[in-house]
Amino acid sequence: MIWEPAEGPQKWLLDDDLYARVCALVHDVTGLYFGENSRYFVEKRLETRMEAMGGISARDYLSYLRFDIQRDEEWDQLIALITTTETYFLREERQLRCFQRDVLPLLRQRTGQQKIRVWSAGCSTGEEPYTIAMLVREAGVPEDSVEIFATDINSRALAKAKEAVYGESAFRVVDSAFKERWFTRVAPGKFKLKDDIRQRVSFSRLNLLEMDRYALMPPMDVIFCRNVIIYFDLESKVKVILRFYEKMRPGGFLMLGHSESLISITDKFKLIHLPGDLVYTRVAL
Repeated sequence: MIWEPAEGPQKWLLDDDLYARVCALVHDVTGLYFGENSRYFVEKRLETRMEAMGGISARDYLSYLRFDIQRDEEWDQLIALITTTETYFLREERQLRCFQRDVLPLLRQRTGQQKIRVWSAGCSTGEEPYTIAMLVREAGVPEDSVEIFATDINSRALAKAKEAVYGESAFRVVDSAFKERWFTRVAPGKFKLKDDIRQRVSFSRLNLLEMDRYALMPPMDVIFCRNVIIYFDLESKVKVILRFYEKMRPGGFLMLGHSESLISITDKFKLIHLPGDLVYTRVAL
């Protein structure tokens, strides 16, 4: 199919119906919800992609996303523009220290010789799963007894995560000693994670709304999904959390962002008070 450039000053304009159709398609594919208050944001991102494709119209761009044989590549480009990649090392440190000091010892007691599996779902550019690897090492837990998986829908973010080179904004809540311990300066204001930590994390692309893809993930003991489902509508939240439940071993732990809650979503996880923080645990069958 040949997509013709649009003409005139209104070529980017989305009428109400077209905007609703674009948002519905994005929601169906990614789970992300955009309402009328996000219209300027969405339209500017679409404009960027339509211009990159030679100036096609919004209506043709929607058709391209739905039907073109190369639509998967274009979805990668669009997702990179509309997803939030804001993160940094030791974000929400209290919860991370709870994982290190409370959750890990509990799991080691329960699992014995069985490997502990940790999943960073929505890992963005890698700061969270790499922080987890650092905490495991600090705790003195044998590293071959813990597997760390990290997934994201954003292919560009995953590429940056695998590269593991970070600027100053990634270190906003840590001191210089942290950087010196775990990183090597490779350029002014740029720091590369040392290989022994980088190699502890397995990265892969996963859309949390592609329900059949969960079969690729092994049973988990801890799932970090922090500040991700806040961008989903209720239906999508329920689907994802139920899949987490199915992929989690009994007694496993779910780590959400401190502003997130499972109220009105599910009763399959129970909020418990550990010494370091409040966390969700999987209710036994």
